[in-house]
Amino acid sequence: MTAFQRTIIGFIIIIGIMWFFTKHTSDMQIVYPDNCVYVVDHVFSPEISLQIKAFIDKAYKKSKNPSGLLPAIEGHFPCVKSIIIDMHNPDALHFTIQAYHPMFMINDEHVVCHEGKMFSTSIFAQDQLTKLENIQFNEVVTPKHVQRLTEFFVSLPSLFFQDFSVRWVDKHAIWLDQKQDKGFSFDLSLLVGFDVIPTEQDIMDCRKLRGQIVDKPCKDKRGKPCKGNITWVCDLRFNEQIVVFSTNKGV
Repeated sequence: MTAFQRTIIGFIIIIGIMWFFTKHTSDMQIVYPDNCVYVVDHVFSPEISLQIKAFIDKAYKKSKNPSGLLPAIEGHFPCVKSIIIDMHNPDALHFTIQAYHPMFMINDEHVVCHEGKMFSTSIFAQDQLTKLENIQFNEVVTPKHVQRLTEFFVSLPSLFFQDFSVRWVDKHAIWLDQKQDKGFSFDLSLLVGFDVIPTEQDIMDCRKLRGQIVDKPCKDKRGKPCKGNITWVCDLRFNEQIVVFSTNKGV
């Protein structure tokens, strides 16, 4: 057999092998389960959980392509942080859906989460909302404001929210009001700025100063009792000094 004949025969064998694998490869396909099962993050409200499940069920019936589902789910539900698809069970496709972790609320309308995400309170379960502190905010909520609020929130002492609530008038006037259901015998508010974070020592000093003040009956110019409630304010916005003054509560 000549070299030319050996070359022709080798070429024919190669073509045959390629044809064999091409033909058999074209007949192969991945078969996905017909059903889907879900583990949805418990922080989601029941309504949102049902919506997510219904969306995936409908999309999966149209096209059994799990990888193609991910962009559609994330685009329709921006509150979904991550999705894990487990295909080990031949009877059902297993979806694990995680939410962004909620940190605090703004005006009882918005929930600020980790990574600077903000969503409506309707996204989250009621038992999760009751655990969150609410910040009263007097400005239009923008991404920059969310960033500042988050930085301020995480910088406060760990036990701060047990005794105080937050009213954000602007970044230079943030009122920290003592909660009245904690058994304190007097009103007290701290006044700080965005870059003035109260320490536990500041709180102790302010309470000590407030305790030294004897409240006098409030009367107006006509000698009648004042209609507005008076509260004492501990202004911490000055360097190395604390200014204490009284004002109508809520001002």
